[in-house]
Amino acid sequence: MALPKKLFKHGTRFFAALVSSLIILAALNQGSSASVFTRIEYLLYDVRFNLFLPVTQRKQTDHNIAIIDIDESSIINEGRFPWSRQKIAQLIDKLGEAGALVIAFDVVFSEEEVNPVEHINRAVPDALFNKLPQQDWLTIESMADADQVMANAIAQQDVVLGFFFQDEKQYRNGQLPPPIFEVPNHWQDSLVITDRPGYTANIASLQNKAGGGGFVTMFPDFDGTVRRAPLVIRHDNKLYPSLALSAAMRYLFLDSVEPQVVELGDVLAMTQIAVSEFPAPTSPAGFVTVPYQGPAFTFPYYSATDVLRDRLEPGVLEGSIVLIGTSAIGLSDLRSTPMGPQYPGVEVHANILQALLSGGFPQKPEWQAGATFLQLLLIAVFMIIVLPMLGPSFMLIGGSFIIAMVISFNGYLWGMGLDLPMAGAVILTLFLTATFITDGFLKENASKKMLKGMFDQYVPPAHIDKMMADPDAYSFAGESKELTVLFSDIRSFTNISETLTAQELKHMLNSYFTPITKEIFDRNGTIDKYVGDMVMAFWGAPVDDPDHRKNAVLAALNMQRITEELKREFKKEGLPEVNIGVGVNTGLMNVGDMGSSYRRSYTVLGDAVNLGSRLESITKFYGAKILIGEDTFDHLEGVVCRFTDRIQVKGKEEAIRVYEPLGLEGDISQNTMNELQRYDEAYTLYLKQDWPAAEHAFTQLYEHNPLKLFDVYVQRIADLQTQTLPSDWDGTFRHTSK
Repeated sequence: MALPKKLFKHGTRFFAALVSSLIILAALNQGSSASVFTRIEYLLYDVRFNLFLPVTQRKQTDHNIAIIDIDESSIINEGRFPWSRQKIAQLIDKLGEAGALVIAFDVVFSEEEVNPVEHINRAVPDALFNKLPQQDWLTIESMADADQVMANAIAQQDVVLGFFFQDEKQYRNGQLPPPIFEVPNHWQDSLVITDRPGYTANIASLQNKAGGGGFVTMFPDFDGTVRRAPLVIRHDNKLYPSLALSAAMRYLFLDSVEPQVVELGDVLAMTQIAVSEFPAPTSPAGFVTVPYQGPAFTFPYYSATDVLRDRLEPGVLEGSIVLIGTSAIGLSDLRSTPMGPQYPGVEVHANILQALLSGGFPQKPEWQAGATFLQLLLIAVFMIIVLPMLGPSFMLIGGSFIIAMVISFNGYLWGMGLDLPMAGAVILTLFLTATFITDGFLKENASKKMLKGMFDQYVPPAHIDKMMADPDAYSFAGESKELTVLFSDIRSFTNISETLTAQELKHMLNSYFTPITKEIFDRNGTIDKYVGDMVMAFWGAPVDDPDHRKNAVLAALNMQRITEELKREFKKEGLPEVNIGVGVNTGLMNVGDMGSSYRRSYTVLGDAVNLGSRLESITKFYGAKILIGEDTFDHLEGVVCRFTDRIQVKGKEEAIRVYEPLGLEGDISQNTMNELQRYDEAYTLYLKQDWPAAEHAFTQLYEHNPLKLFDVYVQRIADLQTQTLPSDWDGTFRHTSK
């Protein structure tokens, strides 16, 4: 039944955690792209990609993808980019000779290149050209037409040209490649695939000779990082492929691809597109998660200048798909990605192309929302049950452990190709951890304040510090436990008080209580109360004390020593002499916060407490400074005690043995030890009812050391000799007054 009780006890927290889970889930579903949840999700996405890259990284397949890099070396050796179309044509020819199957350009050729012969023809008078036949001029002009030279080279290879889509409709430059799919009329109003009205494409002479075209437009997230990319974009109700998708289609001899869509309420949402046996799961708008294979330059890079100058090893590009782009800093095609802030844009396309042909796109399963809510609920329940049992430091460790588990589990799913959000779970964990820590600190401070307010004047400072370090370990509720109680009283205090003024009495009591209280505190005792001249203290609560008997007895002995010192000081001040009696008893007591709704105190109750008070009151009868009960004596070590009597106090039928502590072993003189031995022998005679011998023995003790205890026995023996005692008499003396 412990678990339901804990749930009931923390019901408010549980309800708050459940509501928090629902709010977070709703925020995840409704949050904008720049919301806090999305920002954290992106951050965790990047962390996950880097932590679990070895899990998600896939080996290169038979589809050999290479990147021809217009790098710094190429610019130095071949000249500033953009290069002449004739040089580009030469590059295409070289790649074809090297065995490249598909050549895809992450470059746009949106303007015609100036033909120098045509330019001269327009600038120079016709009379200068009449000497050369017109056909020869046309041949020279054609040979100098770099666009035509490049178009001829494109026609000889399977080339895919890149182009850009624009947000503004007025930007419609160049010629678009053929679309891969025309949106049916009944789809046009409900299809939610990303739409762009403008474009910047290649000149017609080049595009018409190319095998296809694909957009190279990037869609970074609000923080500038490229995590997602569209496979298709809608334009004039036609779907156009990305550069990677178009290259994959050319590689697989596909002219068109139909995306799969599903109805989601009033809209048609794209779910996937397939060009191979590995369908690419998409978002409703046609985006895929870019499945980065590793940091920049994970794919094989070859410098364009090495291709142009025939410096490649034979066969390295045989049967490959070649992407032409740049890693040069000055050409502004470096992107921020989860793998780093300077990632060549052409390699982003290479990653997508690799996954289109070989698989590897993380997908968001249909049960994502349910799994996310279940994850949030399990985290909330676990934290509600476990965290309240911990201290603030361990709460922080526990919250960190949960976050680590969430990331690890998510990484495991990531390795299986499943992309589940983590932000909700992490935010919920952080929120609940912060809530519980704050709640814990507030309650702990309240408990500490209550502890300090209740015990500050009654418990040693060391105990207060220990209790405040772990307030939950100390309950104010009543409990029954074995403790030792001490009562101390100034003898003849009524007479003393009558001889003093109020100020003198206050001064004397303060001078007395201060060192007495310090001694009790030094021995780990708890002050229960002061009543007039009486001091009541106990040991073993609220802080456990395995040596509560010995500490109480040692405190009593030192209280007597302190009183002797006070006598000398009071004498100098003209104050009366003080003597105290101390009673100490051990037993089962009820201890706790007791009282009324108006006034309460932390105190002890029970028969053992009452007996301690009785022992203090009968110290005067025996002339003893301290009396302790048998339960205290039986487990007391290191203290020399004198057996005093076997007594029966008023109101009790059971007799007990009482003892008088004399001091620590080693501090007692040999004369005192000899006297104790003679006293034991005299008491043995007393029990045997050998009255003459017993009376003589106690008389001898009294003559050597006139203690009241010895005289008590002399007077008692004289009285017992006149009585007829029962056969089971065991020496018990009945005290008839309190």
